[in-house]
Amino acid sequence: MKIALYLIATPLLMVATTTNANGDEAGEVRAADARFWQAYNACDMKAMGNLLTADVEFYHDKTGLTASREALIESLRKGPCADPRMRLRREAVDESLEFHPLKGGYAILSGKHRFHVREGDKPEHLDGQAEFTTVWKFDDGQWRMHRVLSYDHGPVPYTPPPVALTLAPSTLATYAGRYRSSRIGDILVAVEGDHLKLTAGSFVATLHPETQTRFFALERDLRFEFERGENGGVQALAVYENGAVSERAARVGSD
Repeated sequence: MKIALYLIATPLLMVATTTNANGDEAGEVRAADARFWQAYNACDMKAMGNLLTADVEFYHDKTGLTASREALIESLRKGPCADPRMRLRREAVDESLEFHPLKGGYAILSGKHRFHVREGDKPEHLDGQAEFTTVWKFDDGQWRMHRVLSYDHGPVPYTPPPVALTLAPSTLATYAGRYRSSRIGDILVAVEGDHLKLTAGSFVATLHPETQTRFFALERDLRFEFERGENGGVQALAVYENGAVSERAARVGSD
């Protein structure tokens, strides 16, 4: 009977031990990954170097292969960390992260990451995103990045905010009209049902209100602010891109 119980208990013990080990491994790798990218965002070369194996290889779809710890740190020093007035901030898309343990002291962490740029005193803006796959190695008592792939770089797909506000037709009508800027030329704004339609050359946008005077586009990550003068009438239209005014158009007619 004792032998039978032992035979039953042993596989269960093995499963429990493996599960706990994998759980600890995942937590350790994720924590090491978080430390690396925290150092990356701060341009802390020493901290980043400590989380790379000496023979690390970094593959990038735009710049190719960078091999060795020294070469990778130098590329970061001369690249995103070269200009103190420009900062690149990396952010993982948490729900995309996947962890896979590998035999022999290795593991894979993969997912999507996004990059935000701040230039001088300008507001930070989302610059793009990419896929990443990192092979981690348990090296000299700690987890270090061993093989890194960053690929499929491109813009972040735009997801417009939900429509949560509806303005009265009479309010929408106060914004309809013709606006003109020196760079774009004429911008036409018209009421279309419960929203506004903006036309500038071949560009057409569907505008829904965020506030009484501020609208967002369904098609692109743009915001439009209708500016009123001292008499209360709408006098200008400001276009916001990446949090900053990219265009301002004066109202020239109500048609």
